[in-house]
Amino acid sequence: MNNISIEELEQKIEVGEEVIDRYFDPDTTRVGTPRLMTSRRDQSQTVTHLEMPNLMLDELDQMASELNISRQAVIKMILRRALDEHYLAKRSLGAE
Repeated sequence: MNNISIEELEQKIEVGEEVIDRYFDPDTTRVGTPRLMTSRRDQSQTVTHLEMPNLMLDELDQMASELNISRQAVIKMILRRALDEHYLAKRSLGAE
């Protein structure tokens, strides 16, 4: 697999380049609830304050370093995954 920053990946997607086979491993990539793919420019955002233990921040920074992305991107990625898993669990229970 090739390493690429999220910004470079977004640029390739925006111009219509196929990135799935080149940058994602289908054996390890989790699939959640499909979401409409939008650019960051198309989303309104709210700044929030989040308190967490320093040890957790250290873990997030380590993951960010390994993935070559920002801490903020790691937090968003983990939250997105958690939300997708929540929706999948609700669907499997017939709650939707």
